[in-house]
Amino acid sequence: MDYLALYILPEMSDIGLDHQSIRRFGPVLITLDASLDKPLYAQIRDQIRDRISSGALKIGERLEPSRELAKRLGVHRTTVSNAYADLEADGLIQGTVGRGTFVSPLAADLRRPSAPARRAHQDVFWQSFLAQEQRDDSLGRLMASALEPGVISFATAHGPDDLTPVDLVRRATDAVLRRDGAKLLQYGSSDGYAPLKAYLQSRARRDGIPLEADELLITNGCQQALDLIRHSLVEAGDVVVCENPTYTGLWNIFDSSDVRLIAAPVTPDGLDLDFLAAVLEQNKVKLILTSPTFHNPTGVTMPLAARKRLLELAARHQVPIVEDDIYGALRYRGRELPPLKALDTAGLVIYLNSFSKVGFSGLRVGWVAASRRVIERLRWAKQRADIHTNMLGQAVLEDLGRHGVLDKFIRRIRKEYAAKLETAERAVAQYFPPQARVTQPEGGMALWVELPAALDAGALLAKAQDRGVIFAPARYFYFHNPRHNAFRLCFSAVPNAQIESGVRILGELLHEEIGRLSRGKSAARADAGVALV
Repeated sequence: MDYLALYILPEMSDIGLDHQSIRRFGPVLITLDASLDKPLYAQIRDQIRDRISSGALKIGERLEPSRELAKRLGVHRTTVSNAYADLEADGLIQGTVGRGTFVSPLAADLRRPSAPARRAHQDVFWQSFLAQEQRDDSLGRLMASALEPGVISFATAHGPDDLTPVDLVRRATDAVLRRDGAKLLQYGSSDGYAPLKAYLQSRARRDGIPLEADELLITNGCQQALDLIRHSLVEAGDVVVCENPTYTGLWNIFDSSDVRLIAAPVTPDGLDLDFLAAVLEQNKVKLILTSPTFHNPTGVTMPLAARKRLLELAARHQVPIVEDDIYGALRYRGRELPPLKALDTAGLVIYLNSFSKVGFSGLRVGWVAASRRVIERLRWAKQRADIHTNMLGQAVLEDLGRHGVLDKFIRRIRKEYAAKLETAERAVAQYFPPQARVTQPEGGMALWVELPAALDAGALLAKAQDRGVIFAPARYFYFHNPRHNAFRLCFSAVPNAQIESGVRILGELLHEEIGRLSRGKSAARADAGVALV
Protein backbone atom coordinates (compact mmCIF):
# COMPACT_ATOMS: atom_id res chain seq x y z
CA MET A 1 0.00 0.00 0.00
CA ASP A 2 1.14 3.58 -0.62
CA TYR A 3 0.49 4.87 2.88
CA LEU A 4 0.42 3.43 6.35
CA ALA A 5 -3.33 3.80 6.66
CA LEU A 6 -5.02 4.57 9.97
CA TYR A 7 -8.75 4.25 10.58
CA ILE A 8 -10.58 5.41 13.69
CA LEU A 9 -13.13 2.89 14.84
CA PRO A 10 -16.51 4.71 14.86
CA GLU A 11 -17.53 3.39 18.25
CA MET A 12 -14.24 4.62 19.77
CA SER A 13 -14.12 8.08 18.18
CA ASP A 14 -15.39 9.93 21.23
CA ILE A 15 -12.97 8.39 23.73
CA GLY A 16 -10.50 10.95 25.04
CA LEU A 17 -6.87 10.35 25.91
CA ASP A 18 -7.72 10.35 29.62
CA HIS A 19 -8.82 6.75 29.04
CA GLN A 20 -7.41 3.99 26.91
CA SER A 21 -8.06 4.72 23.23
CA ILE A 22 -7.64 2.32 20.33
CA ARG A 23 -6.85 3.31 16.77
CA ARG A 24 -6.45 1.07 13.71
CA PHE A 25 -2.95 1.48 12.30
CA GLY A 26 -2.56 -0.30 8.97
CA PRO A 27 -3.52 -3.96 9.38
CA VAL A 28 -3.02 -3.94 13.16
CA LEU A 29 -4.15 -1.96 16.19
CA ILE A 30 -2.13 0.67 18.05
CA THR A 31 -3.13 1.38 21.62
CA LEU A 32 -2.46 4.75 23.25
CA ASP A 33 -2.95 4.97 26.98
CA ALA A 34 -2.35 8.39 28.54
CA SER A 35 -2.58 6.96 32.04
CA LEU A 36 0.73 5.13 31.59
CA ASP A 37 4.02 6.63 32.74
CA LYS A 38 5.36 5.94 29.26
CA PRO A 39 5.09 9.06 27.03
CA LEU A 40 2.75 8.84 24.04
CA TYR A 41 5.58 9.34 21.56
CA ALA A 42 7.37 6.31 23.06
CA GLN A 43 4.19 4.24 22.82
CA ILE A 44 3.87 5.11 19.13
CA ARG A 45 7.60 4.50 18.49
CA ASP A 46 7.69 1.10 20.18
CA GLN A 47 4.55 -0.16 18.52
CA ILE A 48 5.75 0.88 15.06
CA ARG A 49 9.06 -0.85 15.84
CA ASP A 50 7.11 -3.99 16.74
CA ARG A 51 5.17 -3.81 13.45
CA ILE A 52 8.44 -3.54 11.52
CA SER A 53 9.97 -6.40 13.48
CA SER A 54 6.99 -8.68 12.89
CA GLY A 55 6.86 -7.90 9.18
CA ALA A 56 3.47 -6.19 9.36
CA LEU A 57 5.27 -3.15 7.93
CA LYS A 58 7.41 -4.11 4.97
CA ILE A 59 10.72 -2.73 3.69
CA GLY A 60 10.08 0.31 1.51
CA GLU A 61 6.55 0.82 2.81
CA ARG A 62 5.70 4.48 3.13
CA LEU A 63 4.61 5.85 6.50
CA GLU A 64 1.85 8.37 6.83
CA PRO A 65 3.18 11.97 7.17
CA SER A 66 3.58 12.98 10.82
CA ARG A 67 1.03 15.79 10.53
CA GLU A 68 -1.69 13.47 9.21
CA LEU A 69 -0.86 10.67 11.62
CA ALA A 70 -0.95 13.08 14.56
CA LYS A 71 -4.33 14.39 13.46
CA ARG A 72 -5.79 10.90 13.17
CA LEU A 73 -4.35 9.81 16.52
CA GLY A 74 -5.57 12.94 18.25
CA VAL A 75 -2.09 13.97 19.46
CA HIS A 76 0.21 16.88 18.67
CA ARG A 77 2.44 16.57 15.63
CA THR A 78 5.52 16.89 17.85
CA THR A 79 4.55 13.62 19.53
CA VAL A 80 4.65 11.74 16.22
CA SER A 81 7.75 13.62 15.07
CA ASN A 82 9.63 12.51 18.20
CA ALA A 83 8.58 8.90 17.59
CA TYR A 84 9.74 9.08 13.96
CA ALA A 85 13.02 10.74 15.01
CA ASP A 86 13.86 7.86 17.36
CA LEU A 87 12.99 5.27 14.72
CA GLU A 88 15.14 7.07 12.14
CA ALA A 89 18.04 7.28 14.60
CA ASP A 90 17.77 3.50 15.02
CA GLY A 91 17.92 3.03 11.25
CA LEU A 92 14.41 1.57 11.04
CA ILE A 93 12.91 4.32 8.88
CA GLN A 94 14.36 6.94 6.59
CA GLY A 95 12.98 10.25 5.35
CA THR A 96 13.49 11.63 1.84
CA VAL A 97 12.74 15.30 1.14
CA GLY A 98 9.78 15.59 -1.20
CA ARG A 99 8.98 11.87 -1.14
CA GLY A 100 8.13 10.97 2.43
CA THR A 101 9.24 8.54 5.14
CA PHE A 102 9.76 4.84 4.42
CA VAL A 103 10.70 1.66 6.28
CA SER A 104 14.46 1.40 5.82
CA PRO A 105 16.20 -1.57 4.15
CA LEU A 106 18.35 -1.75 7.29
CA ALA A 107 15.22 -2.75 9.19
CA ALA A 108 15.56 -6.19 7.58
CA ASP A 109 18.19 -6.99 10.17
CA LEU A 110 15.62 -6.53 12.89
CA ARG A 111 13.93 -9.65 11.49
CA ARG A 112 17.18 -11.43 10.58
CA PRO A 113 19.42 -11.20 13.68
CA SER A 114 21.90 -13.63 12.14
CA ALA A 115 22.64 -11.29 9.25
CA PRO A 116 24.90 -8.48 10.51
CA ALA A 117 23.66 -5.04 9.48
CA ARG A 118 25.88 -2.74 7.49
CA ARG A 119 25.07 0.04 9.90
CA ALA A 120 25.84 -2.13 12.91
CA HIS A 121 29.24 -2.95 11.39
CA GLN A 122 29.93 0.74 10.89
CA ASP A 123 28.88 1.61 14.44
CA VAL A 124 31.10 -1.11 15.92
CA PHE A 125 34.03 0.02 13.77
CA TRP A 126 33.76 3.70 14.67
CA GLN A 127 33.01 3.09 18.34
CA SER A 128 36.61 2.03 18.90
CA PHE A 129 37.82 5.37 17.53
CA LEU A 130 35.50 7.67 19.48
CA ALA A 131 37.25 9.43 22.36
CA GLN A 132 34.14 10.13 24.43
CA GLU A 133 30.93 8.27 25.05
CA GLN A 134 27.86 9.60 23.32
CA ARG A 135 25.78 11.95 25.46
CA ASP A 136 22.04 12.02 25.86
CA ASP A 137 20.65 14.03 22.94
CA SER A 138 17.08 14.28 24.22
CA LEU A 139 17.57 17.99 24.94
CA GLY A 140 18.65 18.54 21.33
CA ARG A 141 15.54 16.77 20.09
CA LEU A 142 13.43 18.87 22.44
CA MET A 143 14.95 22.08 21.08
CA ALA A 144 14.38 20.86 17.51
CA SER A 145 10.71 20.24 18.27
CA ALA A 146 10.38 23.95 19.06
CA LEU A 147 10.52 24.55 15.29
CA GLU A 148 7.40 22.48 14.65
CA PRO A 149 4.40 24.55 13.49
CA GLY A 150 1.91 25.30 16.24
CA VAL A 151 4.23 24.47 19.14
CA ILE A 152 4.33 26.94 22.03
CA SER A 153 7.96 26.66 23.05
CA PHE A 154 9.17 27.82 26.45
CA ALA A 155 12.27 25.64 25.95
CA THR A 156 14.80 27.95 24.32
CA ALA A 157 16.43 31.18 25.55
CA HIS A 158 16.48 33.49 22.55
CA GLY A 159 14.50 36.30 21.02
CA PRO A 160 11.40 36.07 18.80
CA ASP A 161 11.66 36.19 15.01
CA ASP A 162 9.77 39.47 14.83
CA LEU A 163 12.45 41.18 16.94
CA THR A 164 15.40 39.79 14.98
CA PRO A 165 17.29 42.87 13.68
CA VAL A 166 17.41 41.77 10.05
CA ASP A 167 17.20 45.27 8.54
CA LEU A 168 19.82 46.65 10.93
CA VAL A 169 22.26 43.87 10.05
CA ARG A 170 21.52 44.21 6.33
CA ARG A 171 22.31 47.94 6.31
CA ALA A 172 25.42 47.51 8.46
CA THR A 173 26.65 44.65 6.27
CA ASP A 174 26.27 46.77 3.16
CA ALA A 175 28.12 49.65 4.83
CA VAL A 176 31.11 47.62 6.08
CA LEU A 177 31.48 45.71 2.81
CA ARG A 178 31.53 48.96 0.86
CA ARG A 179 34.03 50.45 3.27
CA ASP A 180 36.36 47.53 3.96
CA GLY A 181 35.03 44.44 2.19
CA ALA A 182 38.31 43.22 0.70
CA LYS A 183 39.96 42.98 4.13
CA LEU A 184 36.91 41.59 5.91
CA LEU A 185 36.73 38.62 3.54
CA GLN A 186 40.37 37.72 4.18
CA TYR A 187 41.96 36.07 7.23
CA GLY A 188 42.00 38.23 10.33
CA SER A 189 43.75 38.51 13.66
CA SER A 190 43.19 35.78 16.26
CA ASP A 191 42.75 38.57 18.83
CA GLY A 192 39.72 39.89 17.01
CA TYR A 193 38.76 42.80 14.75
CA ALA A 194 40.64 45.80 16.15
CA PRO A 195 37.78 48.35 15.77
CA LEU A 196 35.39 45.97 17.59
CA LYS A 197 37.91 45.51 20.40
CA ALA A 198 38.16 49.29 20.74
CA TYR A 199 34.36 49.54 20.92
CA LEU A 200 34.18 46.79 23.56
CA GLN A 201 36.87 48.53 25.60
CA SER A 202 34.71 51.66 25.71
CA ARG A 203 31.63 49.61 26.72
CA ALA A 204 33.59 47.83 29.45
CA ARG A 205 34.89 51.11 30.86
CA ARG A 206 31.33 52.42 30.90
CA ASP A 207 30.46 49.38 33.07
CA GLY A 208 33.38 50.08 35.40
CA ILE A 209 35.78 47.53 33.86
CA PRO A 210 39.10 49.10 32.80
CA LEU A 211 40.55 47.12 29.89
CA GLU A 212 43.56 47.34 27.61
CA ALA A 213 43.53 45.93 24.09
CA ASP A 214 45.73 42.98 25.06
CA GLU A 215 43.30 42.02 27.85
CA LEU A 216 40.50 41.24 25.39
CA LEU A 217 39.90 38.32 23.01
CA ILE A 218 37.02 37.97 20.53
CA THR A 219 35.51 34.48 20.40
CA ASN A 220 32.73 32.55 18.68
CA GLY A 221 30.30 33.24 21.50
CA CYS A 222 30.68 32.39 25.18
CA GLN A 223 30.55 28.69 24.35
CA GLN A 224 33.90 28.83 22.58
CA ALA A 225 35.32 31.00 25.35
CA LEU A 226 34.45 28.30 27.89
CA ASP A 227 36.00 25.63 25.68
CA LEU A 228 39.23 27.64 25.30
CA ILE A 229 39.40 28.11 29.08
CA ARG A 230 38.85 24.39 29.66
CA HIS A 231 41.71 23.43 27.34
CA SER A 232 44.06 26.23 28.38
CA LEU A 233 43.71 26.40 32.16
CA VAL A 234 42.41 23.02 33.35
CA GLU A 235 44.58 19.91 33.50
CA ALA A 236 43.91 16.30 34.44
CA GLY A 237 43.16 15.97 38.14
CA ASP A 238 42.14 19.60 38.63
CA VAL A 239 39.19 20.58 40.81
CA VAL A 240 36.57 22.95 39.37
CA VAL A 241 33.62 24.36 41.33
CA CYS A 242 30.48 24.95 39.29
CA GLU A 243 26.98 26.06 40.17
CA ASN A 244 24.45 23.22 40.15
CA PRO A 245 22.09 23.68 38.34
CA THR A 246 23.66 25.71 35.58
CA TYR A 247 23.63 26.27 31.84
CA THR A 248 23.91 22.87 30.16
CA GLY A 249 26.61 23.95 27.70
CA LEU A 250 28.81 25.12 30.58
CA TRP A 251 28.93 21.99 32.68
CA ASN A 252 29.12 19.75 29.60
CA ILE A 253 32.48 21.32 28.74
CA PHE A 254 34.00 20.65 32.15
CA ASP A 255 32.27 17.32 32.85
CA SER A 256 34.94 14.72 32.07
CA SER A 257 36.60 11.81 33.79
CA ASP A 258 39.89 13.68 34.35
CA VAL A 259 38.35 16.76 36.01
CA ARG A 260 36.75 16.75 39.45
CA LEU A 261 33.69 18.92 39.03
CA ILE A 262 32.21 19.95 42.39
CA ALA A 263 28.52 20.89 42.40
CA ALA A 264 27.84 24.07 44.36
CA PRO A 265 24.17 24.65 45.30
CA VAL A 266 22.36 27.74 44.04
CA THR A 267 20.47 29.73 46.68
CA PRO A 268 18.09 32.69 46.25
CA ASP A 269 21.26 34.83 46.48
CA GLY A 270 23.16 32.83 43.86
CA LEU A 271 26.15 30.56 44.44
CA ASP A 272 26.10 29.13 47.99
CA LEU A 273 29.11 30.94 49.47
CA ASP A 274 29.13 28.99 52.73
CA PHE A 275 29.42 25.79 50.73
CA LEU A 276 32.12 27.36 48.55
CA ALA A 277 34.11 28.49 51.59
CA ALA A 278 34.11 24.93 52.95
CA VAL A 279 35.20 23.52 49.59
CA LEU A 280 38.04 26.03 49.27
CA GLU A 281 39.28 25.13 52.75
CA GLN A 282 39.41 21.44 51.91
CA ASN A 283 40.50 21.40 48.26
CA LYS A 284 43.00 22.97 45.90
CA VAL A 285 40.47 24.46 43.46
CA LYS A 286 41.55 25.50 39.96
CA LEU A 287 38.49 27.50 38.86
CA ILE A 288 35.13 28.78 40.13
CA LEU A 289 32.40 28.97 37.47
CA THR A 290 29.50 31.33 38.14
CA SER A 291 26.73 33.36 36.50
CA PRO A 292 25.97 35.97 39.16
CA THR A 293 23.49 38.04 37.14
CA PHE A 294 20.19 36.42 36.04
CA HIS A 295 21.59 32.95 36.56
CA ASN A 296 20.59 30.36 33.98
CA PRO A 297 18.32 28.50 34.66
CA THR A 298 17.04 29.85 38.01
CA GLY A 299 17.08 33.58 37.16
CA VAL A 300 18.48 34.58 40.57
CA THR A 301 20.95 37.46 40.96
CA MET A 302 23.78 37.62 43.47
CA PRO A 303 23.51 40.71 45.73
CA LEU A 304 26.36 43.20 46.00
CA ALA A 305 27.49 42.03 49.45
CA ALA A 306 27.65 38.43 48.23
CA ARG A 307 29.66 39.49 45.18
CA LYS A 308 32.22 41.15 47.43
CA ARG A 309 32.41 38.10 49.67
CA LEU A 310 32.92 35.81 46.66
CA LEU A 311 35.82 37.96 45.49
CA GLU A 312 37.32 37.93 49.00
CA LEU A 313 37.15 34.12 49.12
CA ALA A 314 38.75 33.84 45.69
CA ALA A 315 41.54 36.26 46.63
CA ARG A 316 42.22 34.53 49.95
CA HIS A 317 42.59 31.13 48.27
CA GLN A 318 44.02 32.50 44.99
CA VAL A 319 41.40 30.85 42.79
CA PRO A 320 40.32 32.43 39.47
CA ILE A 321 36.61 33.07 38.85
CA VAL A 322 35.02 32.58 35.43
CA GLU A 323 32.11 35.05 35.29
CA ASP A 324 29.47 34.42 32.62
CA ASP A 325 27.61 37.74 32.19
CA ILE A 326 25.72 36.88 29.02
CA TYR A 327 22.36 38.06 30.42
CA GLY A 328 23.75 41.14 32.17
CA ALA A 329 22.36 43.62 29.61
CA LEU A 330 18.80 42.30 30.05
CA ARG A 331 17.74 43.99 33.29
CA TYR A 332 14.11 45.15 33.43
CA ARG A 333 13.72 46.19 37.06
CA GLY A 334 15.63 46.48 40.30
CA ARG A 335 19.01 47.96 41.10
CA GLU A 336 21.80 47.76 38.53
CA LEU A 337 24.72 45.76 39.94
CA PRO A 338 28.34 45.83 38.80
CA PRO A 339 29.82 42.68 37.28
CA LEU A 340 32.35 40.80 39.40
CA LYS A 341 35.00 41.99 36.96
CA ALA A 342 34.26 45.61 37.86
CA LEU A 343 34.81 44.85 41.57
CA ASP A 344 37.90 42.70 41.01
CA THR A 345 41.08 44.29 42.41
CA ALA A 346 43.17 41.09 42.38
CA GLY A 347 42.90 40.36 38.67
CA LEU A 348 41.31 36.95 39.29
CA VAL A 349 38.11 37.30 37.25
CA ILE A 350 37.88 35.96 33.70
CA TYR A 351 34.87 37.80 32.28
CA LEU A 352 32.72 36.32 29.49
CA ASN A 353 30.04 38.03 27.44
CA SER A 354 28.56 37.97 23.96
CA PHE A 355 26.02 39.57 21.65
CA SER A 356 23.91 36.39 21.53
CA LYS A 357 21.21 37.22 24.09
CA VAL A 358 20.72 40.79 22.85
CA GLY A 359 19.56 39.61 19.43
CA PHE A 360 22.57 38.47 17.39
CA SER A 361 23.07 34.82 18.37
CA GLY A 362 23.51 33.70 14.76
CA LEU A 363 26.59 35.91 14.30
CA ARG A 364 28.40 33.94 17.05
CA VAL A 365 30.47 36.82 18.41
CA GLY A 366 31.52 36.93 22.06
CA TRP A 367 34.50 38.07 24.08
CA VAL A 368 36.76 37.30 27.03
CA ALA A 369 38.26 39.97 29.30
CA ALA A 370 41.08 38.81 31.58
CA SER A 371 44.72 39.25 32.57
CA ARG A 372 46.94 39.63 29.52
CA ARG A 373 48.76 36.38 30.41
CA VAL A 374 45.43 34.53 30.35
CA ILE A 375 44.42 36.18 27.07
CA GLU A 376 47.74 35.23 25.51
CA ARG A 377 47.19 31.58 26.40
CA LEU A 378 43.58 31.64 25.16
CA ARG A 379 44.71 33.23 21.90
CA TRP A 380 47.12 30.34 21.30
CA ALA A 381 44.26 27.91 21.84
CA LYS A 382 42.03 29.86 19.45
CA GLN A 383 44.69 29.81 16.76
CA ARG A 384 44.70 26.03 16.97
CA ALA A 385 40.89 25.84 17.01
CA ASP A 386 39.70 28.14 14.22
CA ILE A 387 42.30 30.91 13.64
CA HIS A 388 39.82 33.76 14.22
CA THR A 389 36.16 34.72 14.67
CA ASN A 390 34.40 35.66 11.44
CA MET A 391 35.49 39.12 10.41
CA LEU A 392 32.27 40.22 8.73
CA GLY A 393 30.13 39.56 11.81
CA GLN A 394 32.60 41.45 14.00
CA ALA A 395 32.61 44.43 11.63
CA VAL A 396 28.80 44.51 11.47
CA LEU A 397 28.50 44.60 15.27
CA GLU A 398 31.19 47.27 15.56
CA ASP A 399 29.36 49.42 13.01
CA LEU A 400 26.07 49.05 14.90
CA GLY A 401 27.81 49.87 18.17
CA ARG A 402 29.79 52.85 16.94
CA HIS A 403 26.69 54.52 15.47
CA GLY A 404 24.60 53.98 18.62
CA VAL A 405 22.23 51.59 16.85
CA LEU A 406 23.13 48.68 19.13
CA ASP A 407 22.30 50.55 22.36
CA LYS A 408 19.02 51.74 20.88
CA PHE A 409 18.11 48.19 19.87
CA ILE A 410 18.99 46.82 23.33
CA ARG A 411 16.73 49.42 24.94
CA ARG A 412 13.93 48.27 22.64
CA ILE A 413 14.28 44.56 23.43
CA ARG A 414 14.49 45.33 27.16
CA LYS A 415 11.11 47.01 26.90
CA GLU A 416 9.65 44.12 24.88
CA TYR A 417 11.06 41.42 27.18
CA ALA A 418 9.90 43.31 30.28
CA ALA A 419 6.35 43.20 28.89
CA LYS A 420 6.70 39.48 28.18
CA LEU A 421 7.95 38.85 31.71
CA GLU A 422 4.95 40.72 33.15
CA THR A 423 2.60 38.70 30.92
CA ALA A 424 4.20 35.45 32.06
CA GLU A 425 4.03 36.40 35.73
CA ARG A 426 0.36 37.42 35.49
CA ALA A 427 -0.50 34.16 33.73
CA VAL A 428 1.42 32.10 36.28
CA ALA A 429 -0.36 33.87 39.14
CA GLN A 430 -3.71 33.20 37.49
CA TYR A 431 -3.30 29.62 36.27
CA PHE A 432 -0.62 27.85 38.32
CA PRO A 433 -1.58 26.14 41.58
CA PRO A 434 -0.09 27.65 44.75
CA GLN A 435 2.04 24.52 45.25
CA ALA A 436 4.16 25.59 42.25
CA ARG A 437 6.79 28.09 43.42
CA VAL A 438 7.98 30.46 40.70
CA THR A 439 10.98 32.80 40.82
CA GLN A 440 10.57 36.53 40.19
CA PRO A 441 13.70 37.48 38.23
CA GLU A 442 14.72 41.08 37.64
CA GLY A 443 15.93 40.28 34.13
CA GLY A 444 17.05 37.52 31.79
CA MET A 445 14.84 35.29 29.69
CA ALA A 446 13.25 32.69 31.96
CA LEU A 447 11.24 31.79 35.04
CA TRP A 448 12.20 28.85 37.25
CA VAL A 449 9.32 26.71 38.50
CA GLU A 450 9.67 24.36 41.49
CA LEU A 451 7.01 21.69 42.00
CA PRO A 452 6.10 19.45 44.95
CA ALA A 453 8.82 16.84 45.47
CA ALA A 454 6.67 13.94 44.27
CA LEU A 455 6.06 15.45 40.83
CA ASP A 456 8.31 14.81 37.82
CA ALA A 457 8.74 17.66 35.32
CA GLY A 458 9.75 15.13 32.66
CA ALA A 459 6.43 13.33 32.96
CA LEU A 460 4.67 16.71 32.88
CA LEU A 461 6.58 17.58 29.68
CA ALA A 462 5.37 14.41 27.95
CA LYS A 463 1.76 15.39 28.65
CA ALA A 464 2.37 19.03 27.75
CA GLN A 465 3.87 18.03 24.38
CA ASP A 466 0.65 16.28 23.49
CA ARG A 467 -1.10 19.62 23.98
CA GLY A 468 1.48 21.55 21.94
CA VAL A 469 3.57 23.07 24.76
CA ILE A 470 7.22 22.36 25.59
CA PHE A 471 9.68 23.53 28.26
CA ALA A 472 13.04 22.39 29.65
CA PRO A 473 12.87 20.06 32.69
CA ALA A 474 15.34 20.66 35.51
CA ARG A 475 17.29 17.45 34.91
CA TYR A 476 19.01 18.98 31.89
CA PHE A 477 20.68 21.62 34.06
CA TYR A 478 22.10 19.38 36.80
CA PHE A 479 25.36 17.47 36.54
CA HIS A 480 25.06 16.06 40.07
CA ASN A 481 22.02 14.82 42.02
CA PRO A 482 19.53 16.10 39.44
CA ARG A 483 16.19 17.40 40.62
CA HIS A 484 13.14 16.21 38.74
CA ASN A 485 10.52 18.48 40.30
CA ALA A 486 11.42 21.76 38.56
CA PHE A 487 11.59 23.27 35.08
CA ARG A 488 12.72 26.36 33.19
CA LEU A 489 10.11 28.46 31.43
CA CYS A 490 11.65 30.79 28.81
CA PHE A 491 9.33 33.63 27.86
CA SER A 492 11.48 35.75 25.53
CA ALA A 493 10.74 34.01 22.20
CA VAL A 494 7.00 33.46 22.77
CA PRO A 495 4.33 35.94 21.53
CA ASN A 496 2.37 37.47 24.42
CA ALA A 497 -0.90 35.76 23.50
CA GLN A 498 0.84 32.38 23.34
CA ILE A 499 2.54 33.00 26.70
CA GLU A 500 -0.87 33.18 28.36
CA SER A 501 -2.35 30.20 26.51
CA GLY A 502 0.77 28.08 27.08
CA VAL A 503 0.87 28.88 30.79
CA ARG A 504 -2.85 28.13 31.02
CA ILE A 505 -2.29 24.67 29.52
CA LEU A 506 0.58 24.00 31.91
CA GLY A 507 -1.53 25.25 34.80
CA GLU A 508 -4.34 22.84 33.92
CA LEU A 509 -1.87 19.95 33.78
CA LEU A 510 -0.31 20.97 37.10
CA HIS A 511 -3.72 21.13 38.78
CA GLU A 512 -4.46 17.63 37.42
CA GLU A 513 -1.14 16.22 38.62
CA ILE A 514 -1.34 17.79 42.06
CA GLY A 515 -4.95 16.62 42.39
CA ARG A 516 -3.93 13.09 41.44
CA LEU A 517 -1.11 13.25 43.99
CA SER A 518 -3.47 14.49 46.68
CA ARG A 519 -5.99 11.71 45.94
CA GLY A 520 -3.21 9.15 46.15
CA LYS A 521 -2.15 10.42 49.57
CA SER A 522 -5.74 10.37 50.81
CA ALA A 523 -6.17 6.80 49.62
CA ALA A 524 -2.92 5.79 51.33
CA ARG A 525 -4.07 7.35 54.61
CA ALA A 526 -7.40 5.59 54.33
CA ASP A 527 -5.69 2.24 53.72
CA ALA A 528 -3.45 2.85 56.73
CA GLY A 529 -6.51 3.55 58.87
CA VAL A 530 -8.18 0.32 57.79
CA ALA A 531 -5.01 -1.60 58.55
CA LEU A 532 -4.87 -0.13 62.04
CA VAL A 533 -8.47 -1.15 62.71
